[in-house]
Amino acid sequence: MSKSPETPRKPATLIRSRSLVDLAHEEIHKRITNGEIAQGERLIIDALAQEFGTSLIPVREALARLHAERLVSFEANKGYRVAAPPDALELHHLFSARLILEVGALETAIPLVNPELIAELREINAQMRRGTYGKTFESYVDFVKLNAVFHGKVVGLSGNPFIIEAYRTLAYHQRIMQVLHGRGVPDIAKLVAEHETIIDALEQGSHGVARQTIRQHILNGQERLTPHSDSSRQ
Repeated sequence: MSKSPETPRKPATLIRSRSLVDLAHEEIHKRITNGEIAQGERLIIDALAQEFGTSLIPVREALARLHAERLVSFEANKGYRVAAPPDALELHHLFSARLILEVGALETAIPLVNPELIAELREINAQMRRGTYGKTFESYVDFVKLNAVFHGKVVGLSGNPFIIEAYRTLAYHQRIMQVLHGRGVPDIAKLVAEHETIIDALEQGSHGVARQTIRQHILNGQERLTPHSDSSRQ
């Protein structure tokens, strides 16, 4: 059963060494992902600020970020509401955009590859491999963050700020968390193995192989995460 923001909650424990905006963002994101706040439910800034023990500003900024990530909707004079999770068509568009941006980013990537980056990508991948993931936000959030860093670094090899910004505004990793709810991270062993093939191709200095491996990785991810439905191709 969903909980209304007006319903008293146990106050959230906030770690003050982190940004209050980040903490509010992650807490609200967690509640949306886990279904604690229902689709279409209002998010009342005053109530959330009181619950979190903060001023209105961190909550307002957190909601603005969630709106940019398409996790909440906004209407003037009505405020914020929880948005619907991504459907098959949105997932199809997200993966199509990833193909264009990530494969395209590798067109000129090889000159920017260095041993330090290769070592960093391997360590990120090793951390993902070592993780134990469940079916709720708290149990797979670290995986999603690591995966976002991995792919962000690959896109960053383009050296093109417009491509990097376009990839960031996709908010793919934020949206995908709702799809993972109730199922967890599928085929983690295959996923990290695919990452290794991408790293190997980059290390070997092959544009063609690198583009092909990341293209196949994205297509495999689409197959793993998208419900089999004709609507995803409409």
